[in-house]
Amino acid sequence: MRVKAIVAYDGTGYKGFQIHKDVPTIQGELERVLTQLTTVPIRILAAGRTDAGVHAEGQVIAFDLIWRHSLGNLHRGMNALLPEQIAIKRLERVVEDFHPRFDAVRRGYRYRIYRAAVRNPLVSRYSLHVSEELSVPAMQRAAQALLGIHDFRAFGSPPQGDVTIREVFEASWQRMDDWLLFDIIANAFLYRMVRILVGTMLRVGYNSLTVENFQEMLRTGDRRNAGPAVAAQGLTLRAVAY
Repeated sequence: MRVKAIVAYDGTGYKGFQIHKDVPTIQGELERVLTQLTTVPIRILAAGRTDAGVHAEGQVIAFDLIWRHSLGNLHRGMNALLPEQIAIKRLERVVEDFHPRFDAVRRGYRYRIYRAAVRNPLVSRYSLHVSEELSVPAMQRAAQALLGIHDFRAFGSPPQGDVTIREVFEASWQRMDDWLLFDIIANAFLYRMVRILVGTMLRVGYNSLTVENFQEMLRTGDRRNAGPAVAAQGLTLRAVAY
């Protein structure tokens, strides 16, 4: 049977989601546990491959297995064997041809910025500290330019092939006390696209780049003034929709 799982993880100590030999990865831990429970090698499919240090609360995976017990037992068994930094939030049986990546229609990410004069060690694993003042209204105007279908080649590279056109459904900044939160939902993302977009919009917030400059970059695909990509620890994959 094919099983779909919603996975949450703290990516701090891992070299990304995708399995690599001799380094800790999220996929590696998930497959290790499934193999331990079923006694046969299990390979998983995923909605996306988050980079080293990136977190998730709504990563979606799928895998095939022969399991003669309840899904509840599988759920409990996986969480009992997984390290504390990884948890299975939900399990369900799905149709045999379900694919977490190719069937996905929307993906949502959040980038967290801790905007305060002094850094806070209690939140540094999950956010970028910025001590300078930022023009949030200007950053919001830049974010609004992302809505719709655009060629995002100025802000990333395709994970495979050469298509850089993506559709963005939502993109916005919000301030909550000492926090600045950037939420973006799109049909798919280029490699490092969210982190480069945030890095570029921070330049708008610092007034070293105008909103018009940002819009021109999006229109022309000129990446010379884009970025740099912000640190991975502020980024979380929040949800994948089907």
